[in-house]
Amino acid sequence: MNWRMFFKRDLKFRKRLVRLHHSNAILFFLLSITGLLLYSTYFRSIFPATRVWMKDAHIWIGFISVLPILFYLPKMGKHLLTLRKRKNHRINLYFIFVIIFTLIFSGLILTFQRHFPPLMSSYSLIIHDIATWIGLPYVIYHSVTRSLWYKRLLYPKEESTNEQDQEPTIIDKRNPLLKRRTFLRRLSGGIIAFFTIIIVGNWLKTYFPVNKSDLSGGNKMVPLPETDNKLLSSNGKQGEFRYYTITEMPTFTNENWSLTVDGLVDKKLEYNWEQFLKLERSSQLSDFHCITGWSVYDITWEGIPLKKLLEKAGVNQQAKYVKFYSGDGVYTDTLSLSEAMMEDMMVAVLMDGKLISQENGGPVRLITPRLYAYKSVKWLVQIELIEQEHIGYWEKRGYPQNAWVRKY
Repeated sequence: MNWRMFFKRDLKFRKRLVRLHHSNAILFFLLSITGLLLYSTYFRSIFPATRVWMKDAHIWIGFISVLPILFYLPKMGKHLLTLRKRKNHRINLYFIFVIIFTLIFSGLILTFQRHFPPLMSSYSLIIHDIATWIGLPYVIYHSVTRSLWYKRLLYPKEESTNEQDQEPTIIDKRNPLLKRRTFLRRLSGGIIAFFTIIIVGNWLKTYFPVNKSDLSGGNKMVPLPETDNKLLSSNGKQGEFRYYTITEMPTFTNENWSLTVDGLVDKKLEYNWEQFLKLERSSQLSDFHCITGWSVYDITWEGIPLKKLLEKAGVNQQAKYVKFYSGDGVYTDTLSLSEAMMEDMMVAVLMDGKLISQENGGPVRLITPRLYAYKSVKWLVQIELIEQEHIGYWEKRGYPQNAWVRKY
């Protein structure tokens, strides 16, 4: 890449196209790096504090990447004329445009998802993922096979690149079936496809999870809670969860799990596992919305309404907020007292009739259907009533205090 080209004026048409092409390639590279880091569970757990600004950087690079396209559109007609005899080049151009515009429009909906219904955000996230896993390997292959170092491998100095100077190849048992150029292209494509399949396989697991026979859900709780057949039931949830964690997932047993309700209360409550299971449970059918764009619909949750637990403990007049502690020892978040007293806020233990799994925040987690899921604290072990507002883990790192989902 000739960097001086970016600062020259009065370039010929071909070189202006090359400059736009290189500009788009650089921005796509930056989008790919930031997007893959946001997708990475390891990055989220090792560098959680940087995730929000990484997301902002991804969004701003996305906006800037529109500029080369806007500069190219007035030149597109003339460019297509130069490609009228190059069918493969035209197909490549159309394909890249479809990928880019798909990423742009789905990305815009995800960026401003709070202004759209959750279902639209969910579909946009799936479309964005598909366009990424199709477009990214293609662009990598396109970039590699058109790089100078790769062309030097294909056309060494000692070989003539002029087809008229080359001897015709006669294929027989003594000659290779694949020339070096064909072999290198297929090898490059195979390597890229191999790593792409691994990554895409992990992505597909979020939509086609493997059924697990371990009813304990990863934790070792005894006995397992039984669903009440009289409670509200459904045909099962619609959609699949994507599992995120900022720490290593804690594992619970009867010995190391308990739930405490304390702080500005009239009576401190503390339950071990057996005592907690004896509490009267109710159920509700509700949706689950993540601020990253995906949702799961029609989940049957069973547990104790948060309002009933707070009323049982007795709320002190000084209490204004309710703070929740995760069993991972790191994550906390807060609801206002009025939010906590809403009818559908629940301390849940069952999801669709089964114990909430370890990866989904079990054995017990908070459920906040009207608020985004970063308020739904996983591995819940303590509920504390406080007077001053506590800034939660993700709110400290840039997430909004106002977590209301748009439709509510």
